[in-house]
Amino acid sequence: MTRKFTGGMSEEIYQHLFDMILSLEIKPGDRVPEAEIAKRFGVSRTPVRDALRDLASEGILNIYPNRYVEVASYDEQRVREIGLTKIVLDRFAIKAAAYFGSRAEYDGLYVYAQNCLDAAKNHDMANRIKADSDFHYELCRLGKNGTLMKMEKTMLLQSEFLQAARYLEADDPDCQYQVHIGVIEALKDGNVEEGLKLITEPTIKFYELENVPPSIYL
Repeated sequence: MTRKFTGGMSEEIYQHLFDMILSLEIKPGDRVPEAEIAKRFGVSRTPVRDALRDLASEGILNIYPNRYVEVASYDEQRVREIGLTKIVLDRFAIKAAAYFGSRAEYDGLYVYAQNCLDAAKNHDMANRIKADSDFHYELCRLGKNGTLMKMEKTMLLQSEFLQAARYLEADDPDCQYQVHIGVIEALKDGNVEEGLKLITEPTIKFYELENVPPSIYL
């Protein structure tokens, strides 16, 4: 998935910081070692702070001016909000992809599904999470809706962050792969209802939304 960058050195620092978070090198509630990162990259704190501001604007960091920066911690309400929003966006993405996507574009999704499975089998948590986001972002892109893609980009960043923090609760890799493949096959067969079911059920489970009435997101 294409990520938001300030540009120049801040781009590299942004990605480095986000990778540190996805690999749990720094965890929710930890302070971000701003001076150490500036020293590692041989730069002033200005590009570091640019990257920090971008991550804060996306809900990944909390900035306390003139004090410190910490990795965000999501409470149950925030997790619930992310889960419900993800379901709504995923379901819209399925419907839009079914209407605007082509069979060749659906076939292109197989690469992302395989990348996700390969990363999981290699015990590469960060790249598994990124590959899953790539699958969802590409699915969204098939709907050819720029507004949806912007919303999806921010949502996926927060979802990646949460998946890293709760990785032990992630689906079995083979189950996740079967969901990805099932979504692709449903789109190719024109079976939108099956695609909606497959894209929704894992999110309900991961975000513990079993008691939420479907009328909220249908």
